[in-house]
Amino acid sequence: MTVNLKIFMFASLLYIGGCAANEPNQENKETNEPDYSITYNLHISGGTIVDGTGGASYTGDVLVSGDKISFVGEIDDAKIQATETLDATGKVVSPGFIDAHSHGDPRLENNDMLRNFLRQGVTTVMLGQDGENPGYEIETSFTDWIDQVNAQGTGPNVATLVGHRSIRQLSGGGEKDKITPEEQIKMEQLLVDAMKAGAYGLNTGLEYVPGRYADSAEMEGLAKVVGATDGIISSHIRNEDDDKVHDSIAELIEQGKYARINASHIKVVYGKTREQGEAVLKQIRDARAAGIDITADVYPYLASFGDMSYLYPEWAKRKFEFDDAVSNRRAEFQEFLRAKITRRNGPGAILVSSGEYSGKTVAEISEITGKAPEDVIIDYGHSGPRTAHFIMTKETQDAFITAPDVSISSDGSPTMRHPRSFGSFAKIIEEYVVRDGVLSLELAINKMTGQTAKIFGIQTRGLLKEGFGADILVMDIQNVRANTTWTDIFAEPTGFDYVIVNGQISATAPNSSEPTFGRVLLKTKGD
Repeated sequence: MTVNLKIFMFASLLYIGGCAANEPNQENKETNEPDYSITYNLHISGGTIVDGTGGASYTGDVLVSGDKISFVGEIDDAKIQATETLDATGKVVSPGFIDAHSHGDPRLENNDMLRNFLRQGVTTVMLGQDGENPGYEIETSFTDWIDQVNAQGTGPNVATLVGHRSIRQLSGGGEKDKITPEEQIKMEQLLVDAMKAGAYGLNTGLEYVPGRYADSAEMEGLAKVVGATDGIISSHIRNEDDDKVHDSIAELIEQGKYARINASHIKVVYGKTREQGEAVLKQIRDARAAGIDITADVYPYLASFGDMSYLYPEWAKRKFEFDDAVSNRRAEFQEFLRAKITRRNGPGAILVSSGEYSGKTVAEISEITGKAPEDVIIDYGHSGPRTAHFIMTKETQDAFITAPDVSISSDGSPTMRHPRSFGSFAKIIEEYVVRDGVLSLELAINKMTGQTAKIFGIQTRGLLKEGFGADILVMDIQNVRANTTWTDIFAEPTGFDYVIVNGQISATAPNSSEPTFGRVLLKTKGD
């Protein structure tokens, strides 16, 4: 597919100018001399510098002192003193990638947690997505979670958003159709507390229970709290289907009157043409032109991941509704599911990823068990197993993936049986930059670094710039491979020679006993 990047760049020129965490100088590199009188911890020598701004690459060096970048640019190698030197000749040196949408909890996976992200070059993950977040539970306050993660350690740095579902539960609102004014006040106070502790904003999952029951008044109140602290609302919008996605984006835009907003893992379910993706981008850009600070992120795979509840009618979403539908409305439930499965590309497009039939489609399970596909789904019980749903097309999704104003995410986790958890960022370089040439390397790196930092307000990451956190990649671009597939989900990416987190070269192998160097980033500290 040929993509006219010049058209894209023109469409979003003003926006991209603000996507770098700080404006680059005219030469896109430092012009001063380093301090030759000191010994640096790390010297990355002779690489092609792609600094994360989207500006032109150039040959240069990077010097690191402690956990900070001290210098980027041209130096006299003979004068430099460094504890360790990495020869990056013929390699690309860039900021570490920032995953705009990811899942996991470092407390649950000990120090190996999130190394799946390190292996694909991700040095910062944005946790707290789809309405939930780690660390905001009845028994664990947000500040306690921060302390626990920092004490235990994490592979990449961790920033987090506050989960709408989490604070709705803690406020007493739970799965109610309508919360009370008192519960609204409690939700807003919980959000204030988390933002004061260092959260970067609010995340919502309006397609899920209980987010789907949140009305405009509930969301407006929360949006005002987020906006008052210059946070962001990152939303799994209410409906991503081709006939509902525009209404759902419009709902998010309403919240954007009060706070910065981001459409998570943007997609058009059932989309068939590039034009459908372009229409959603136009809606977003028109809102931006009208003064709404709206962005989006996307992962480069064509299957979503969740459970069976995507398939249920509105009257069977909650457990008590599901149980009633099975007991008293089964024929009607079956009829609905048959139509829904057909629209979602048939039972062969639903892949079960946990339990007895992990790795098999609903069509295959139906053949094995002798049950109709709809009965396979019903008999799993409420929510059912973890499942991948093949409901997108490359034609539509490439509109988002190649757009200059859409950042990159994985929507993955250390344990999710989906290739996106292990190969999303490598896939962008391997396929969109090197193989197909539809993204320049500079733009692709910007979409995975400086642009994402700007979106979420991560102030000291995303650029190769003096004073920024020393999260750095040294990559052999021609050999970057995602490797992960649906038959070999846990395959390791290649081409990432060095992954540096907070100035330290990090071990990326699974189950490594080597130390980790990530930490929790806090908005209140200007991280």
